[in-house]
Amino acid sequence: MEITSSRQPRVGVVGVGTMGSQVLHQLAARGIRATGFERFEIGHDRGAAGGETRIFRIAYKEGGMYVPLLRRARRAWQELGAQAGINLLEPVGALTVGDRDDPDVRTVTEVAEQWGLDLDQLDAQSAAHRFPQHRLLDGDVMLLDREGGLLHPARAICETVKLAQRAGAEVRTGSVVEELVENEYGVTIRYRRGGEVATATFDQVIVCTGPWITQNVPALRSEVEVRRVALCWFCPDKPRHWTPSRFPVGIRRSGGSNRFSFFPDVGGGVKINLHVDKTVVEDPDQLDGSVPEAYVDEVSTVVARCMNGLSPRPSALHTYMEGYTADNHGIIGRLPDTPSVLAMGGFSGHGFKLAPVFAGSAVDLLLTGATDLPIDHLSLSRFATADRPGV
Repeated sequence: MEITSSRQPRVGVVGVGTMGSQVLHQLAARGIRATGFERFEIGHDRGAAGGETRIFRIAYKEGGMYVPLLRRARRAWQELGAQAGINLLEPVGALTVGDRDDPDVRTVTEVAEQWGLDLDQLDAQSAAHRFPQHRLLDGDVMLLDREGGLLHPARAICETVKLAQRAGAEVRTGSVVEELVENEYGVTIRYRRGGEVATATFDQVIVCTGPWITQNVPALRSEVEVRRVALCWFCPDKPRHWTPSRFPVGIRRSGGSNRFSFFPDVGGGVKINLHVDKTVVEDPDQLDGSVPEAYVDEVSTVVARCMNGLSPRPSALHTYMEGYTADNHGIIGRLPDTPSVLAMGGFSGHGFKLAPVFAGSAVDLLLTGATDLPIDHLSLSRFATADRPGV
């Protein structure tokens, strides 16, 4: 149910990470009394914002329906950075490197053609000259999305929360939400803070707790699977060649196991995220931080095959969690049996870049019941769960 009262509404935001920070800011900027509840500190790396850096790209392997959203997101990140007085999106471009017949590589090319995107297609000589860090394999091509870039998640979340607080939002860290109850007064949030249990009641609530979404919205357990992501950082032999301005973010699709994303050195080495099947996390409060030696061996082999000038073994390892849906698209929608609660989750590893836009659409839905943004593919109604009681 949208908010129709002339009284200024009260909105609770459960989770102040990737999506929650943006929601909180946009609510406060629109004059809405908003309170955020976060179980950890702001900008923590335990959830879906972990891993230091994120890719931003317009030529999108997930499909052309995202291009209008991505264009708006790019402007939003730039505007947020201007407001914060710090760069949140570094416009250094984004690469797609891989076999020209790979489905993802083909989709990137098709999306660029469909939308008239600024995409450079580099031949082998040009690629070797401009980006010698990459070793192209037989059949590989290199595509440069000039509108792409690098995002800094922790910085972005912290700065966005500061902007939200400056606009009047309240943030309660160290607050673990245990229950949401819709009643005649709105939605009551029962939460634990330290050793005490407290409650707060709001007209509307938005739940965006990343890997914890299935705890806060149990009915989504059949639709969102939490998976563990293991990342490796490699030391470059010539660090100046691996800075964002000389080594853009990107993805690799060179056949076989040569499937990964890569990130420039922003102080801790070159990050490599191998795209393999991820292990399921049954309890996000019990994340296993260990990385199997066999996985490290596999990443090291792929890096040696596809890159030039990196150390043979990673210098640092890190794990974090993300929520995935079966179709790899996120969820934004009201819960049918609790219409005063709107859920956001399951963004399947590619939600951060779109967070300002997804947050804007969620706030639109909350305040007016509709949004002009093309997010039908994120509707909760696409799942059979939406037809079952208790969702």
